[in-house]
Amino acid sequence: TIAGLEARLDPADFIRIHRSTILRRSTITGLRHDGLGVWSAELSDGARVRIGRTYLAKAKAMAGR
Repeated sequence: TIAGLEARLDPADFIRIHRSTILRRSTITGLRHDGLGVWSAELSDGARVRIGRTYLAKAKAMAGR
């Protein structure tokens, strides 16, 4: 399961941002508020990945917000 994978990964290097998404922290270049409570992580390759409500506080803490 993704929870099992998350438990095996180093939390200093990886962060779960959605129920189906774990990212390497170094690939996240910023956070973006898309309106109506929706946030996305901007990645170094230009892609954007939605952040789930459950994981938003952890993502903001990582970004220092």
